Amino acid sequence: MEPIKTIELDDDSLHWIEVGYQSCSVNPAIQRLLNEKGSLTQQLIDVSNNRFRVQTVELAWRNLLGDDLRKLFGPVARSHKFWSRKTVLLCDSRPAVLAHSLMPAHAAESALGQVLELGEQPLGEYLFSHSGLKRVAVQFAQSEQGFWGRRSIFYLDSKPILVAEFFLPGEILNRLLRMTAD
Repeated sequence: MEPIKTIELDDDSLHWIEVGYQSCSVNPAIQRLLNEKGSLTQQLIDVSNNRFRVQTVELAWRNLLGDDLRKLFGPVARSHKFWSRKTVLLCDSRPAVLAHSLMPAHAAESALGQVLELGEQPLGEYLFSHSGLKRVAVQFAQSEQGFWGRRSIFYLDSKPILVAEFFLPGEILNRLLRMTAD
C-alpha cells in the first residue's frame, strides 16, 4: 500500500462550513453521513464485518500555527502544546477514513489523558465509552483531493479534543452512505 497523504487541520485550504449552512455543493447523502451523531468507529466496524483497524501515522506534541484553529479551544497562547494524532482508519485492509485529532496539553490531566496511550486503538471507541461525553461545533469541509470531512469538538470532564474525519471514496464510503440512508 502506498503512503497516504493525511489531512492537516492547520491547512488553510480547508474552508469549514457550519452544520446549519445548506450548501448545494454537498450531496444530501454525504451531508447525512457528515451529520451522523454516533460513533464512526462502530459504523466502520459494522460495514466491514469487524475487519476494521487503525493505522497510526503521527503521534506528536506540537504547536498550532493557525489562530482560527487555536480559537476553537478558547483563549490559548501560541506556545501552548497540543497532542496531534493522525491515523488512517482501515476496513478490509483498505483506507476508508483519514482522521486527525488535536488535544490541548491541559486536557491530558483529565480522563482524556488516556488518548496519549491509545496507539492503534480506536479513539472513537474510547470516547463513546464515556457517558459524560458531549459533542459540539460540527463543521464540514472538502479537502483539495475532493474528500468530504467533518470536525467536532468533544468534551470529556469539561476538557476538549478536536476530531476530524475525512471519508475516502470507495466501497466503504458507499456502504456508509447506504447505512445512513436507512
